[in-house]
Amino acid sequence: MMMRSPVTSVLLPARLVALLALLALAGCAAQPAACTSSAARDLRTLDTLIAESRQNLARGYAVGSGNSGRGNTSVNFCMGNSTGNVGLSFCSGGNPTRRSGPVAIDLDAERAKLESMLQQRPALASRAAADAAACTSARG
Repeated sequence: MMMRSPVTSVLLPARLVALLALLALAGCAAQPAACTSSAARDLRTLDTLIAESRQNLARGYAVGSGNSGRGNTSVNFCMGNSTGNVGLSFCSGGNPTRRSGPVAIDLDAERAKLESMLQQRPALASRAAADAAACTSARG
């Protein structure tokens, strides 16, 4: 049976306590940033959507992305794989090409959507400000 020295048995718990204290401090330091980030996330998203809607109305169309074509078509011929078999495979449409371009929109519906978002923004902004203030006061 192996005997521990008294120094090792004392240092191990001290190191463990120091590590736990360091982790707790790191958690406390990271928490306020996460709190204020979550409070403003919805507002940032709404502002992004408002800007996008305004750009769509100014252009008269939206810019969207979609798949173009069927993708790559290939035939693979393999000889001497790990089991010694000969193989032939046909692959179709594996990786469609992504393109962005103009997409037709209903301008009246886009205006209505923008108006709705603009009406929602003040309430969301005040809620985000209140959440940020609560995060700040919780920090101490």
